[in-house]
Amino acid sequence: MSDGADNSHPTTGGNPTPEQEGGGGLGKRPVEDSQAAGEPSKRHQTEGGAAHGGAGAPPSDKPFAMKLLVCNKDAGTVIGRGGQTISTMQSSTGSRIRVSNANEYFPNTQDRVVLITGEVANVANGVKHVLEEVFQNAESLQNEQAGGEERHILLKMLIPNGSAGSVIGKGGESIKKMQEESGAKIQLTTKEQQVPGLDERILTVQGPVSAIVKGADQVVHKIAEDPSVGFTNHTTNYKSFGGGPGGE
Repeated sequence: MSDGADNSHPTTGGNPTPEQEGGGGLGKRPVEDSQAAGEPSKRHQTEGGAAHGGAGAPPSDKPFAMKLLVCNKDAGTVIGRGGQTISTMQSSTGSRIRVSNANEYFPNTQDRVVLITGEVANVANGVKHVLEEVFQNAESLQNEQAGGEERHILLKMLIPNGSAGSVIGKGGESIKKMQEESGAKIQLTTKEQQVPGLDERILTVQGPVSAIVKGADQVVHKIAEDPSVGFTNHTTNYKSFGGGPGGE
């Protein structure tokens, strides 16, 4: 998640700009910075860690899932000191939340992956809690913007490629409706920007914090309308697709 107005650097494809790299998130500063301050041990953040209940679900029994992309600082905020924040969010939402390891990025980015799984309602609640945790101070930052202009925030979500049609809708009807109802600008990356061999695409939700939360919730429920479509990579690991340090 990052801070950006409509004239900000694009983040829906290709390598990020220097100012986007390394975590330009607008959320509150994490209690522990990812590397410099010593991030919580891997058991608090990986898909196989004790704090998250073991390895991913078997292919025949995968729960509903959503993925968010966040910078290093925001990943630290989601995890919290000793994994306390992520543990609290899991308990309060009933969802399972996992964050990729430090230096394990989504391909062609320097964004870490947040995976939220469970029942649809619980996943939607989990997404809302993650966004609220990251954007806790964003409203006050918006109010401080010179000239009274509202600062727009950019959220990046990952969706299964098979869900692209339902998200866009016939003639763009679905995505247009979600934008009108939420007040957020919602865009899906093109197939050309898709990582080769990976059936996931980046969807961006841009606008004021309240609009982003509404837009993300609408995206979650739109994807959930077709239970036959889901992620084939049900983890936060993208090494086989080129994800790693620097997104290379």
